Amino acid sequence: MKASIKWLKEFVDFPLSPKEIAIALTMSGLEVEALEERDDDAILEVSIPPNRPDCLSIMGIAREISAILRLPFKNISVSVPKEEGEPPSVEIKDSALCRRYASRIIRGVKVAPSPQRISHRLELHGFRPANNVVDITNYVLLEMGHPLHAFDLGRLAGNRIIVKTAGPVNKILTLDNAHKNLAGDMLLIWDADKPVAIAGIMGGLDTEVSSSTVNILLESAYFNPVSVRRTSKAINLSTESSYRFERGADIEGLGSALNRAAQLIAETAGGKLTAMTDNYPAALKPVHIPVSLSKINKILGVDIDFSVVRDLLIRLGFEIKRAGEGITVIPPSFRQDIQRDIDVIEEIARLYGYDKFPATLPAVRMQTMPQGSGLFPATYRVIKTIENSMRSSGFSEVINYSFLNPLVFDTLRFPVNDKRREVIKIRNPLRKEEEALRTTLIPALLDNVILNISRGEKSLRFFELTRVFLPAGQKLPHESLRLAAVYLKSPHAPSLWQGKHEGFYEMKGAMENLFIKLRIKNYSFTDSDLCEPYLYPGKSCAVSVNGRNIGSLGTLHPALSESLDI
Repeated sequence: MKASIKWLKEFVDFPLSPKEIAIALTMSGLEVEALEERDDDAILEVSIPPNRPDCLSIMGIAREISAILRLPFKNISVSVPKEEGEPPSVEIKDSALCRRYASRIIRGVKVAPSPQRISHRLELHGFRPANNVVDITNYVLLEMGHPLHAFDLGRLAGNRIIVKTAGPVNKILTLDNAHKNLAGDMLLIWDADKPVAIAGIMGGLDTEVSSSTVNILLESAYFNPVSVRRTSKAINLSTESSYRFERGADIEGLGSALNRAAQLIAETAGGKLTAMTDNYPAALKPVHIPVSLSKINKILGVDIDFSVVRDLLIRLGFEIKRAGEGITVIPPSFRQDIQRDIDVIEEIARLYGYDKFPATLPAVRMQTMPQGSGLFPATYRVIKTIENSMRSSGFSEVINYSFLNPLVFDTLRFPVNDKRREVIKIRNPLRKEEEALRTTLIPALLDNVILNISRGEKSLRFFELTRVFLPAGQKLPHESLRLAAVYLKSPHAPSLWQGKHEGFYEMKGAMENLFIKLRIKNYSFTDSDLCEPYLYPGKSCAVSVNGRNIGSLGTLHPALSESLDI
């Protein structure tokens, strides 16, 4: 996040130099990665943590400076011109994905280049000026942190807005002149006939504000962060708007952002404003967090008086109520990252100053290890033995995500009653293809093979040693450690010697080497009905130890190889 020192000083009149303010922000948790002198100004490059979307604006960083330096914060004075005419018609059909949508119509605007003050500030912060209407939406985004969008009202069928998912519509032409493929559950902004924007990400080219635009509809909304992020990833499009919506915009502040933009547009482009339409189906309920004063001091390791705690939190914009031996904290709407007492304690520590905490060594209870027990637990030593054995057999370790697509069980020919089909689904998966916790390692390893083949690799040896999540009849699954390995042997791959035998025997040799390293003797490889269904009958076997089946070894089934193009 770029932040102009001159712009920050419009909100907080601080006496520190740019270098000193950079140090103050860094020490409070907002690391300033770079400082660049530009003409009569200086630009801070601030690294904003993912849980602090409130700081993705000039106002947000200025609030932090105000709290750190104990200086007054000067808020924006917004004065909306006289409202005339009917407000826009807006309907929200999916309130779970769009919790609030506010808008205004501005008639009779004159689209032209922006005033130098606005275009210069946009350029300093990495934005390319377009015209006064579009530039002001970007200006307010930088200033207040809330994304806005302006539609050409003359191109909106029915002069109305409907917020709903894509349904059967599978494409939209966006402002970057690219056709984006859509899924049915992606949230869109519609007029009476067609989609005109991808909610929270980018508008459509058909309703773009241009030099011929006379009337505009100005949008300020709150979209579900998970929905925006999922859509952004799926269509491979990340914007300044989606970056903020993904992290959580201020649902209570969107009206102020809309009015601020309307005010600036009226000043620079003229026009007459209608009243505001504000669809807010379920208002935000403030969070009340009880915090024990004794817990604050216990966690931080110092005695901080109540008056100090109260002062620190009020400076951050929190509401404080005394409650017996503790306090009740009500964070502002722009601090949705504050949900628990430990979050409040972290804020106290950060603003109190980490440098004020005494450096003390933690109290450690020393224990003697029984003779012969070794330095590490037995499980750790076994895992290391397995890893080293596989590496010595020429296999490289891979680490895959812990998710899978349940449809892969049909591809791998798992029986309907196979327990591994009983997966635990993730509530908010980023992709539909990764909506369940894995119960087998095989699908990910096959994906590794397919990817490497597409990169021109002809010979591969991979293994993965990690946990799978099996149903246990309880709330949480049973996490069980599994080893899986895959060997791709191409007859065309260069080799130091001519090995005419199939890869099956090399894999079998790797397993025998592993058993020797683990000092397991009573193992056997036998033809059995216990082999995995994705293996080739006659070229596969069950692996047993002391008569107990522990796995399978074999060549991939030809039908599966053909379907996967391996």
